[in-house]
Amino acid sequence: MKNINLYFVLSIFFLFTGCVTANSIKLDDVKAYNTPNHLITAKSINGKDGNGKEYLFEDAVPDALIPYTYMSNLCASQDGRFFQMSKSSFRYLKGTHLPALNNQHLVSATGTFKCAAKVPWNISIEPISSRIGGMGQPLNFVTLKTMVISDNEVYRDVAAYQSQRNIEDHNKKQAIEQYKLEQQRLKNDYEKNLKTNAPKTKDIGKTICKNAGLSEFTGTIVLGQATYRQVDGLVIASLEGFSNDHSNLKINIRGWLNNFNQISSGPNVLYKQTPLESGRVIWDDKQGWYKCTY
Repeated sequence: MKNINLYFVLSIFFLFTGCVTANSIKLDDVKAYNTPNHLITAKSINGKDGNGKEYLFEDAVPDALIPYTYMSNLCASQDGRFFQMSKSSFRYLKGTHLPALNNQHLVSATGTFKCAAKVPWNISIEPISSRIGGMGQPLNFVTLKTMVISDNEVYRDVAAYQSQRNIEDHNKKQAIEQYKLEQQRLKNDYEKNLKTNAPKTKDIGKTICKNAGLSEFTGTIVLGQATYRQVDGLVIASLEGFSNDHSNLKINIRGWLNNFNQISSGPNVLYKQTPLESGRVIWDDKQGWYKCTY
């Protein structure tokens, strides 16, 4: 359906533009023009009223690149070097912020540009509105306005863009630091909980838990051997006793905590190669075990 819509739009587009596309613009098409303003007017880059022109922007029809293509070719025809000074901040944009505006090709073709030629000049290509059109599957349209700007305006835009980048970088760093602090807080709380609720001799018969890496049967047997995947889980047991040096616990396994917040048991999940079958008694290092209420 989208291809049909695109064909329909293309038919109308070609009817009104004389088949000019971003890919069809060549160096010879701009050699007759001495200044960017002359080219903007002659090619109606900003539309008939000069306030901006709407372009279709799809992978198959990237014609929002037309202003950039015209200007870069004009610069090349003057033996200049055309380069982007700052990306668009979308400060003039009205309407929906389309996904197309995040397309890297369009991002590279909008913003502030300089032509470093014998007679240098500057241009800005800014989205001023955008919309979704077409029937059925949506098509992206963006209205662009191309303007000649002064050096002062260029450096103002560069400063504004850099300031925005600095703010974004600062906010990103703050978010990362906040995340690290939160992770450290959770780690501290977890370690505090382990210390506070570490099993003691008076807790024999009570339920204890341990967060641990488990081996879960995949349901597949290869060459007669069961295969397992590693998962994080919560082992649940009853405390039965301590070793003489109190470094190990004698535990009676109850099972593991399943996704429904209930206790499951059986031979298909292993803890340190031991099946988590209810009633199985093992010895284990007391490190990581804590009292719990399951």
